Amino acid sequence: MLNSDFYGGIVMIAFSALFWSQLEEFTPFGIMFPKVIIELLAILGIVMLVKSKFKPQYIESFVKEINKPMVGTMILSVMWVVLANYIGFFVISVASMWAIQWLLTAERNLKNSMISLAVSLISVCLIYFIFTKYLYIFFPKGLLF
Repeated sequence: MLNSDFYGGIVMIAFSALFWSQLEEFTPFGIMFPKVIIELLAILGIVMLVKSKFKPQYIESFVKEINKPMVGTMILSVMWVVLANYIGFFVISVASMWAIQWLLTAERNLKNSMISLAVSLISVCLIYFIFTKYLYIFFPKGLLF
């Protein structure tokens, strides 16, 4: 049995530290909201650590429930993050989205593969268009696009 409060508190504090280390690129007014959220996350992590000592909540280990599609999805997601700057957001997003859909599909055939590719293309095009044209958020450009 795992003490979920203890591990949750550790994860929250670790993410707070990670986010805090990335704060140098903000304007003085732009940094106010992220600082408050990160500080709240750290405080809640500490509260969870304290709670784990006085009133712990135990859960069964979930590691035995991890299966091949879950591991494949995690690997593809990490590859997407790592390769986005090299290959480019658009190409790597379509490829990884299609690969995850293919991996999670029960019946793998040409028809389902083409449907997954179409869904990936349409989704990424829509996200790319909305973010670049209306929100002025630009994605990494790589070798391919």
